[in-house]
Amino acid sequence: MSSDDLVQDVITIVPEAPFMTIREALQWSARKFCTEADAWVTDEQPIIYGADSDYPMIVAPQGEPLRIVSLTLNGREVTQGEGFEQSSPTAIHFSQKPKESAVSGRLACRPKRGDMPPAEVTDRWSEPIADGATWRLLMMPQPWKNPELAIYYERRFLAGITDARQHSRLGHARGGARVKARRFI
Repeated sequence: MSSDDLVQDVITIVPEAPFMTIREALQWSARKFCTEADAWVTDEQPIIYGADSDYPMIVAPQGEPLRIVSLTLNGREVTQGEGFEQSSPTAIHFSQKPKESAVSGRLACRPKRGDMPPAEVTDRWSEPIADGATWRLLMMPQPWKNPELAIYYERRFLAGITDARQHSRLGHARGGARVKARRFI
């Protein structure tokens, strides 16, 4: 979904708001959404350069790095606590230096200020992002202010964050868990 489509979704609820204000609210909402929910996880390779040095560097292919979801070290996938610790979005410490200089893995990112996440993120999470922008707009001290309606959109935005966080923790998989039913005797 393009940013113009998102603007059209929001402008139906807050028609008095200027287009640029709506765009800024959408950018704020998308950044907050990605920060809180790990909604944008990239596996473009590699994400760490200089892993065999004293100062490894975490690099996001787009946007800003947030959290390392997993790394491929010595041919196996590991998560935080299994060979590395990430103390900040750009700092990593390995328990043993890897043999390779460039390490691949999965990295949670967020858009830079003033940017939007890629289309696959906005397509999947367009409703919560629009809800967050609407919430922000309705709380502004402007003629279109409506705190009662803003509470409704805040709840929808937070519910979207919860859904995206759960989706992220389950490995960005589609479909549900399959369980064999117990026999009825």
